[in-house]
Parts: sequence; C-alpha cells; structure tokens
Amino acid sequence: MLNNLVFHKFIWLVVTFFPLLPNFLGAQNAQKIMHLCIISILLFIFACRKIKLPSQFFFFVILATSLLFVYYSSLTLLKTSFIIASDYPDLIRQFVYLGYVLFAFAMPLRNSELQELLCFLKKLLIFQIVFSTFVYIPALWPLVDIFKGRPSDDMALHFYRWSGTYGYPSDFSFFISFFIFYYFSFYARKIVMKKNDIFMVLLLFFALFMSFSRGGIFSTFGVLGILFWFTGAKKRKTSYVLIASAGLTLIFIVLFFSDKFQQVNYIIQIFGSDSQSVDGSTGHRLYELGLAAEYAGEQVPFSEGANRDELAGRISIIESFYGYHLIKFGVLGLFFALSIKLTLLTLCVFVYKRYLNNIHISSFVFALIGLILSEVLFFGFSSAITDRFKTLPTFYLMIGYMSSLYFRKTAANEER
Repeated sequence: MLNNLVFHKFIWLVVTFFPLLPNFLGAQNAQKIMHLCIISILLFIFACRKIKLPSQFFFFVILATSLLFVYYSSLTLLKTSFIIASDYPDLIRQFVYLGYVLFAFAMPLRNSELQELLCFLKKLLIFQIVFSTFVYIPALWPLVDIFKGRPSDDMALHFYRWSGTYGYPSDFSFFISFFIFYYFSFYARKIVMKKNDIFMVLLLFFALFMSFSRGGIFSTFGVLGILFWFTGAKKRKTSYVLIASAGLTLIFIVLFFSDKFQQVNYIIQIFGSDSQSVDGSTGHRLYELGLAAEYAGEQVPFSEGANRDELAGRISIIESFYGYHLIKFGVLGLFFALSIKLTLLTLCVFVYKRYLNNIHISSFVFALIGLILSEVLFFGFSSAITDRFKTLPTFYLMIGYMSSLYFRKTAANEER
C-alpha cells in the first residue's frame, strides 16, 4: 500500500522539478501539461480508493465551484458571439484549484506526517536557493534554462535574478515568503529558535532580496508589518532593533549600490513620479489597473467575460489579481474572489487557534494567513500570484492541508 506521506512528497517533487523549457514549451503550455498530469493522478486515486469527503466540504465547495463556472460561462457567452480555446482556462480554473485541494483528502496526513512534509519542503527550498546560484556558472546554464522563464539568451537582468525551479523570481519569492511567515510565528510567540533556524531565516531574507522581485519584497515586508502589529512581536524589545537594522541596511543598499547594480536600480524604479518615468513592467501594471477601473466603472457589476481575443485589442496580458477579476468578471467577480479569500482566511484563523499547542502546525497555518494577506493586500496589485505556474499548486495544496485540519477538528468537536 502506498504510504500517504511518500505520495505527497512525490507530488511536491513533480511540482518543484516540472520543467518549464521556455524555448520549447513555455510557462503556459508547461502549466497546462503539469495540471493535466497531476489532476490525472488525483482522478486515478479517486477511482481506486473509497474516499469519503466531509459532507460540509462536498456541499459548499462543490456548490461554490459550480456557481462560479455558471457565472463565468454565462457572462462570457453574453459578451461574445463565440468562445476561443484560450478562454476555457478562465472558465474552469476553479476546478483545477479544487483538484489540488482534494489531494489532502484523497491521501490524508497525520499531524506528525504534515510536520515531516514541512521539513521536506524546507529541504526543497534550500536546494532551490543553491540552484539559483547556478546562474553565475556559465557551464551550468543549460541546466538552469530548463526551469527559467527568461533563459540565458534573453534579458540578462531577469536571468540573473534568483528563481529556483519556480520559473520566475516573483513566483519564487512567494514560496520563500511562506517560510519567512512560518518562522515569524516562532518569533512572535517567543519560541526559542535553534541556530539552524536562525541561519535559515537569514538565508530566506537574502534569497528574497536576490530574487529582486518588487512584488515579493514589498508584499513580504508589508505583511510582516501587519503581523508585527497584531501579534506578540510588537512586545519584544528586539523587534525594534531588527526593524532599525533592516531599515538601515535597505538605505545603505539603495545609496551605495543602485548605480552599480542594475538589479537594485530595477527595484527603486517602481517609485517613478509618473507612468512616463517608471519602467515598462510598472507602467504595464499602472495601465492595467487604470483599465480595470474603467471596466469596473462602465459595466457595473459585470464586465467582458473571458473573451481573450476581444480583450487583446486593449491589453496584451493581464498580470494582476485585481486587474484580472475587474476586467474579465467585473465588480461582482472580484467580490466572489475576495469572499473566497476571506473564507479561507477565516478557516485559517480557526485552525490556528485550535493548534496553538503544536508549534509546527500552527506556524504552518500562520504562514498561510500571511500568504492570503500578501495576495489580497499587496501582491494582488502586481500579480495574480496564486494562479501562476507553480505557485498555484503550491498555494492550493497547502489550502488542502489546512482544510483537512479544519474538518478534522470540527469532526472531533462534534463527537464530544
């Protein structure tokens, strides 16, 4: 019989090392193939095993998923005379989310196994940090190019930014931030960390900076600021020393390295005074958010639907969470998306409080809270980060583990 923990490690290995092959597949095709492979494994498991889903889960999640499909499809059909192949992912993506969530129920993990899986994910992250340094060794570029969104023959600035095997620096920063929030939970609760843990935290912050992901860096520090204020961290005297040290370090880097290193200058270009003085990436986001506001104002509460072919005349690609929902599915679509995020956040808070006696499980859920806040409050203005190549399975696999913990606790309470 297949060990459940071994199975989950295998799935994470598939996600981590699934090749992007930019000159052959590209991120979009690689993502679709990866989803097909992994969801096919899930369907095979359901066909071979008798799996009983919690009745509440089955009713509310399946109902919500189906209603979203009806809304997305109906709006798209009303706004266009035909649907092209590239529109379908926008209509069915919620079923993909559900597929990754279901892994936790198909192959359930005990608390001790989930803790062991977290240790395994740390090891995968450390490997990816080491792998990121291969960009400095030309002989290893063919290996690096297997996983890079921007290969060695395209845009040197982005090639040298650390991205592990996640394809893109912003995606890698999202995975890094999870463990930064994880360890912040230790700090906020005054849990003594070992030397290895302290070294890991320093390594995480260094890797986050070396990704030079503006969305990742600002989102991580923004969420840390919120978590600092609403947790016991603000009561620790060392907190203010750490904040002052971090602030002085950032000022030093900007003052002395912005002219010497293009990557540092790339970060501060986001603070251009207007759309003409910012770089192309920031300019695109500003245009996208302006377009989102236009659609939201003119077609309340609906919008254009999926309709990629028609929207291509206005914008080449939609990058952000808010831009995506407002441009395609309107204020109502954004309301649905935020309601789901709020529901997940509420479940996380419930589970976190129930597992306070288990530092590893509670810190895992605490880190998930950080990820949700990151997307909704910060990252969502620059990227639909939980929809991207490897961050989608990363986020929804973890949501599945959290949901499994939730139903396990509620079931235990009902039995009392």
